[in-house]
Amino acid sequence: MDISILQIFTVALGAVTAGLLVWGAPVRWPAPLLRATERDIALASEAAQVFGRDAVPPYTMILAYGITAIVVFLVVSLIFGPIFGIVIAIPVAFFLPKAVIRYFLQRRWLQIESQLPYAVDQIVSAVRTGKPLAVAVNAVADTGQMPASREFERIAREQKLGIGLVEALDRHGRTVPSLHFKMVDAALGLFARQGGDISEPLTEMSKSFKEIWKLDQKITTSSSQARMNFRVVNGGALFMILMIFFGQPELIDKVFGNAIGIVIAIVGAILYATGFFWMRSMMKVSV
Repeated sequence: MDISILQIFTVALGAVTAGLLVWGAPVRWPAPLLRATERDIALASEAAQVFGRDAVPPYTMILAYGITAIVVFLVVSLIFGPIFGIVIAIPVAFFLPKAVIRYFLQRRWLQIESQLPYAVDQIVSAVRTGKPLAVAVNAVADTGQMPASREFERIAREQKLGIGLVEALDRHGRTVPSLHFKMVDAALGLFARQGGDISEPLTEMSKSFKEIWKLDQKITTSSSQARMNFRVVNGGALFMILMIFFGQPELIDKVFGNAIGIVIAIVGAILYATGFFWMRSMMKVSV
């Protein structure tokens, strides 16, 4: 397949972008561009912080969008041509980096919520032995299961910086996306503020979390057949496209050789994407 000037230019642009990434992007990015990606940068910064790394630079998502667009354009254009490569690369570049970050964050928080009841039990055991609440939280941060212990480590780290336990719990509760963790932060903050016996409420809370987790696992198991059908339908469509491309490439050339074929392909891709996200949303059940 012939390589066009646009593809050569894209490769050169990709090399420059990769060079900026390797060398720390020592350039002054336009302020409007940074403001446009401010929310996405906040999402990337959250991902970096919860995984124990420093906050990402403000140009991270710009580079992520650029590199994704270049890679997708090169792959698609080599198969279907540069026009279709541009049409696919632009929306994918804006969607894929954020989707990947949200996917890993969601998986991490699901794992944290599965470990949270046992972390609460550990706090209850420490409080019943007469330890202060701050010491109990630090104990979970030091000896608890990962990644749940890292969230308690964030609370303990703020205490080491001179912030009170109540304020540290309040700050943490405002930043976490987990409703269960917000409830734990609120309960611990109330006990730290007013005192009293917190072992019984936390024990009941831990039992409730465990029951909710069991129910969620039952729902996941019962919907496994629907999820398998979802994968088969979408995987089958992709397999058919690849089979046509490698078996009868002249059909691909006929479709993308004129404007009408390109429009039909774009409409079909939009309808397919709509059905994909609609089916996926139907299978999501929150407990």
